[in-house]
Amino acid sequence: MKGSERKRGILSRADRAYLRGEADLASTQSERNARARIRDRIHDSVLDFELLVECLSERDRELVFEKRFENADGTEAFDALVSAVSFLYRAIEDTGLEFETVLHEGINVAEAKDDRAATVRLDVTFQSLTAEQLLRKLESGETLSLTEIAYLHESDEVRADELARYFRDAEATSEIDDGRIQSKVTNF
Repeated sequence: MKGSERKRGILSRADRAYLRGEADLASTQSERNARARIRDRIHDSVLDFELLVECLSERDRELVFEKRFENADGTEAFDALVSAVSFLYRAIEDTGLEFETVLHEGINVAEAKDDRAATVRLDVTFQSLTAEQLLRKLESGETLSLTEIAYLHESDEVRADELARYFRDAEATSEIDDGRIQSKVTNF
């Protein structure tokens, strides 16, 4: 179901339209109010997760994730969950907490429901991205990750038609990685 058709979640339909740049707000004050409302909802929603972990029945959780997400179109469920983790990863960085510590505790809170604990190890290695470096990878026939494709798509250094050419050529020769490509990345 497209974002504009969904019912209100953390964001209302108007909030989604505003964030996509599809809504013209009447004044600067209206825009400030919309942004403040979104921030308040995000804050309150994150606080609600403790209640969901402690009080939502296992059956209700399964009905959301096994039934509704299982029936989602294409990669909608995968993209939504990746985006949720991505958002929380960045949010945890903003708080000054260490992601690995929060991840460890979160996994162990979940596993405690099954009377077990987990050892969590996370190894994150960073590398810088440049359009020039990624275009060289494409030219040499290497596949790109979703992150790399998204980076090129958002880059001002590469025109959309130039980038699309690489994927047309790769698709014709079946060289493109079959990984999940979000619709916003592939809609050139």
